[in-house]
Amino acid sequence: MAYFRKIYKYIKILCYIEVIKVADLPIAAVIRIAKKSGAERVGSDAAASLLAEAERYIAQLARESNKLAMHAGRKTIKEEDVYLAAKSV
Repeated sequence: MAYFRKIYKYIKILCYIEVIKVADLPIAAVIRIAKKSGAERVGSDAAASLLAEAERYIAQLARESNKLAMHAGRKTIKEEDVYLAAKSV
């Protein structure tokens, strides 16, 4: 059983490293936002998780904004689309 825990831990670490490698947002910006929000320190695993969740949220927001723009007959996402999409996400 301990063997499987070690493997799981190793895979989990590899997933975090992969998130950092393919991230579109800079990890330093995510850490800076966390610190401005009151965190004294941010661990690397927490920063990777914050980064992944932020990218997931932004991607969802962009998809919803795009749907609203398409519904309005536009190809360009406007500020109003983002505001409306933020309410639903």
